[in-house]
Amino acid sequence: MADTDQAVEEEIDLAPTQKILDELPEKTRRHLIPALQKIQGVYRYLPGPAMELVMMEFGISRAQLYGVISFFPKFLIEEPGKYIINLCYGTACFVKGADLIVDKIHECYKIKPGQTDETKLFTLQTASCLGNCGAAPMAIVGDDTHGSIDPEKSLELLGEYKL
Repeated sequence: MADTDQAVEEEIDLAPTQKILDELPEKTRRHLIPALQKIQGVYRYLPGPAMELVMMEFGISRAQLYGVISFFPKFLIEEPGKYIINLCYGTACFVKGADLIVDKIHECYKIKPGQTDETKLFTLQTASCLGNCGAAPMAIVGDDTHGSIDPEKSLELLGEYKL
């Protein structure tokens, strides 16, 4: 870990994480995922120092914790951009060009699924299905749903989002 990363992590206020953990009825595996969801709700991702506290409180290893985190794509271990782009990669969306939209976003913003652009504006993610096949291909940007998009339209709509 670089010194600058460590300095940023040391500035994270762990009080919200401790409060979430203290409010759990017990520190068992069945409460781990809900705790992680609440922690991510506070920070928008799962910061390393908060995860150290979770490991200690739950009495689990790093491998056990990150095994759970890595299984669920909604859990983020790096700070995301201001807007998360969830692009549907389900069958209907893929057949109608979702892969071309990913290529266009990569061309313009230099990010691939799972990455955040340099300006920290966008994080690109793909989803197995977003449940709106009639509007394929579709994406959710932040809290906004966009359907029937194509590569050019995707860049136009992303251009509406600012830091």
